[in-house]
Amino acid sequence: MFGSIVHAQYSQGGQPYRFENNFSESLIQNLKEEILPTFNLDSMQAEDAVNDQNKTPYRFGYNHLVNFNLNNSGLWITLPNGDRLWQLRIKSPNALSLNLAFDDFFMPEGGKLFIYSADKSFVIGAFTKVNNQDDKAFATDLLQGDAVILEYYEPAEVSNKGRIKLFRVTHGYRGMKDYIGKSFAEAGSCQTNINCPLGANWQNEKNSVVFLITAGNIVCSGALVNDVPQDSKPYILTANHCSSTGYSTWVFRFKWEAPLCTNPATNPTSLSLTGCVKRAANLGTDMSLVEITGGLIGQTIPANYNPYFAGWSRINTPADSVVCIHHPMGDIKKISQALNATQSVIYAGANCWKIGQWTTGCTERGSSGSALFDQNHRIVGQLYGGPSACGVSADSLYDNYGKFATSWLGGGTDSTQLKHWLDPENTGTTTLNGTNIRTYNADSNTRITTETEIVSSFTIYPNPSNGEFNIDIKISKPQNVTAKIIDLIGQTIYTTIFTNATTGTYNIDIGSESTGIYFLELSTPTTKSVKKISVLR
Repeated sequence: MFGSIVHAQYSQGGQPYRFENNFSESLIQNLKEEILPTFNLDSMQAEDAVNDQNKTPYRFGYNHLVNFNLNNSGLWITLPNGDRLWQLRIKSPNALSLNLAFDDFFMPEGGKLFIYSADKSFVIGAFTKVNNQDDKAFATDLLQGDAVILEYYEPAEVSNKGRIKLFRVTHGYRGMKDYIGKSFAEAGSCQTNINCPLGANWQNEKNSVVFLITAGNIVCSGALVNDVPQDSKPYILTANHCSSTGYSTWVFRFKWEAPLCTNPATNPTSLSLTGCVKRAANLGTDMSLVEITGGLIGQTIPANYNPYFAGWSRINTPADSVVCIHHPMGDIKKISQALNATQSVIYAGANCWKIGQWTTGCTERGSSGSALFDQNHRIVGQLYGGPSACGVSADSLYDNYGKFATSWLGGGTDSTQLKHWLDPENTGTTTLNGTNIRTYNADSNTRITTETEIVSSFTIYPNPSNGEFNIDIKISKPQNVTAKIIDLIGQTIYTTIFTNATTGTYNIDIGSESTGIYFLELSTPTTKSVKKISVLR
C-alpha cells in the first residue's frame, strides 16, 4: 500500500469490486463525499509544544467524532446479479494520514469491506467476518493522505445483514512526514535503529515490541510478554497512562523497523492487529496489561508476524545493565542502552527502577510503556517517565520504569496485578525466559515453533533475490515439508511440497511476483516456521 504495501492490517486480501475491469464508473457518479470540518491546528500544536517537554504519550492527530453509517451516508448501488455495493468517500483537508474507528462493525458471510485512496494507489482489506469482535468495534492503522473511500460489498443472500458505523476519523497532522517525501517521524538524532550493531543481540526481543495507537490519536510502545503456561496468549505490557478506554479500537503495529542500521529511503513495511481487552492495571507502577483479541489465528498472533513473547523477572533487585526497545515520537523501532545499574526509587508516587544514565540513546514521547530489559534479556519494568531526551545534559539522561516486581502482586486483586494472568496456576515462578514458540491452538498439541524444532538448520539464499531462492534444510528424519509463500496481506501465493524431505538444498521460484517483502513458511504435519524474504528486480 502507499504505492507498495506499507502497513498491512490483518485481512483476507483481494481487490475492491470497483477495481474490476467491467465495473462502470457511471454507477457511482453521485458518490457522496463527507468533508470534515477544520479545527484549530495552532492550538493543538501549542499544546504539543508544552507536552513534548514531558514523557507523556505522543499525540499525532485530531479526532473528528462522526456518525457515518450504511443508512445515513454514502451511496448504495445494486449490481446486475442482485448483490449490493456501498461506497463512501471521506476527506479531511490537508491531513497527512487518516485512521478510522467503528463502534458497530459486523461483516456477514461473504461481506467485504475495503478502504482505499481515491487514486487507487493503496488498498487495505478485505475485512470480513474474521475481523468481527464481540463488542462490534473495529479500527484501522494509519492510511496515507487526506481522503479515503470505503467500499462494502454485500451478497444478495445476506442483504441488510452487514453493519458499518464509523464514529471517529483521526486527522494526522504530524509524525508521518515520510508520506510527503521528507524524513520518518520525529525521533531525536541520538536514537539508534534496532538493526544497528547495538541491536544484534536483541533480535528476538525486538519482535515482542509493538507500536501502539490508543484513543485514535495517541502513540505509545508496548511488548508481548510470556506467561508461565507458555500458551502464547497475546498479552501486551504497556503503561497505564497511555490510555484507559477504547480498548476495542487500539491498534498494535508489529515489525515497523528499518531493515538495516540506516534509515531506509521509503517507509518500512509493518503488520498490525486491532482490538484488545483490559486484563490489569496498577497506578502504583503505571502498569497496564491488555490481551489482543482481533485478527488472531488459533487464539494467538499470526505466524507471519514472527512474534516473540518476552521473558521477565519479578525479582526485586537492581539490574546490572538495561536495554529499552521502543518507538520514540511515533518513529520506527529504536534501541537504547544503559551500561550501569538501576536504582529503586519512588517516581510520581509509583515504585520504579531509575536508569543510572543512558549511555546510548534515550527515550522520548511515544516511548511510554516500552519494556525495560535487564542483562538477562528479561523485562523488569515499563516506561513511566523521566527527563531524558536527545541533547539534554548528562544529569538528565535518566528515566523511571514501573517495577515489574511490584506489579506482580499489584493491588492484590486480579485486575490490579500481573500474577493472576502470567502465572495462573500459582507455580511461584520468579523468572521466565522469552520464547518464539507459538501454541497454534490452546486446545490441541499442534504448535507453530522455532526453526530449530523443525530442522536443525534452515537458511535461505540469496536473500534478497530476483525470485529464485535456495533453501538449505537439515532435518532429523525424512518427512513431507510444505513450503508456502505468503504476501503481506496474508494471502498464500505459492505452495509446494518437498516429499519425504531429507537434509539438502531445495529450490523455489516466484519470479513472476512483484518486488516486495514476502514470508516463506515451512511446515510439517505438526510444526511451522516462518522467515522473511525479499524479491528485488
